Amino acid sequence: MRLVHFPLLGAVIGVLSAIVVTTGPVMTPFFLAYGLRRGAFIATEAVCTFGMHATRTIAFARYALLTWETVAIGAVLGGTTFAGSWFARRLLDRMSDRAFLALVEILLALMGLQFLLVSR
Repeated sequence: MRLVHFPLLGAVIGVLSAIVVTTGPVMTPFFLAYGLRRGAFIATEAVCTFGMHATRTIAFARYALLTWETVAIGAVLGGTTFAGSWFARRLLDRMSDRAFLALVEILLALMGLQFLLVSR
């Protein structure tokens, strides 16, 4: 994967995110193929996800689909996600690239199985 391919990937991911909401598992193989590992992988994925969610938030607000209840839930989840990210960063610092790749591959496989077996 080369850097010049990422704008096209971003366009495809943008369309998919409007349809299926979460696209992290779709982006992951491309980030790994580019060579991103541990902190660089997580940071890149976070920036991309932030951009998608910010755009989606503006669209939802524009079409009156964003309620105060939704904002409150998002604020609570955002705060707890921050705490989890802080803890995970300490784990990443101690983890080798090989262990990180193994963990990501296992989680992707489990997410795929969950999608196939439970999401119906």
